[in-house]
Amino acid sequence: MPPISEDILIYFVAHCYKNLRLLHTTIKLYLCGIRFYYIQSNCDHPFDYTNESTLLRLNMIMRAVKRIQGEHNSKPRLPITFQVLGRICNSLRAGVFSTFTDCMLETACTVAFFGFLRCGEFTVSKHFDSTVNLSVTDVEILDSYAILHLKTSKTDPFRKGVSIQLHKSDHTICPFSAVQKYIAIRKGREASFCFSDPLFVKENGNALDRDFFIRSLRHVLDICGYNSSLYNGHSFRIGASTSAGSVNIQDHLIKTLGRWTSDSYCRYIRISNDTIRKAQKSLTLSKNT
Repeated sequence: MPPISEDILIYFVAHCYKNLRLLHTTIKLYLCGIRFYYIQSNCDHPFDYTNESTLLRLNMIMRAVKRIQGEHNSKPRLPITFQVLGRICNSLRAGVFSTFTDCMLETACTVAFFGFLRCGEFTVSKHFDSTVNLSVTDVEILDSYAILHLKTSKTDPFRKGVSIQLHKSDHTICPFSAVQKYIAIRKGREASFCFSDPLFVKENGNALDRDFFIRSLRHVLDICGYNSSLYNGHSFRIGASTSAGSVNIQDHLIKTLGRWTSDSYCRYIRISNDTIRKAQKSLTLSKNT
């Protein structure tokens, strides 16, 4: 391991803050990672938490980064609820891009919502990797529902994989029907269709990447009359949680649907002022003595 000093760590923090625009919490996590590897390698390092005078300058800079970022509220991420999803799907069905792209995006959005998916779980960042990213073979279509096999996810660090059920519904917005239709179109338009290919692909056959998906999603949201800058790839997961809470789906089921291992899902549920008003009014009806 190369020698490391407080000065080098300060330069590293400055680079993370100014050039990479990382949050204080992320930079702190990176510093913990550096410390871990130096300890693991039994190499000299400046980290010594038993001495209060250790890394005074670095700690001051980290506090300054936290204070500066704390002054600015991060842009809110609005939820794509079932109602918003319906408008997105209707716009795509009316025609926004090409016939294939519209169908692909509708399927991706519908699966993302009903599967409580993170954007990185159904898109690629740069290049498609069949050992990590969703492939056609990861979809199993049965009589009344489909199974989506995620090879890896945020809460699955050991890549054991997880299966997500997408059931048939009586509504026009149905994940099962969307997947069935999309796979049929893929088989019909691609002479060299292969089950190891990416599940979601663009018109040119390349895997659906995050940037293209977010750009296309925001374009459709603009058409629907929404402020698209307030939505991102995580809006589907937030929206699914919000919609689940609004129809009184039990907490343990929300945790199961979203694959949460803690109660962190609670911060995704957006509660309206009217809901709070009704809840407070309900308190006055309590008959407990």
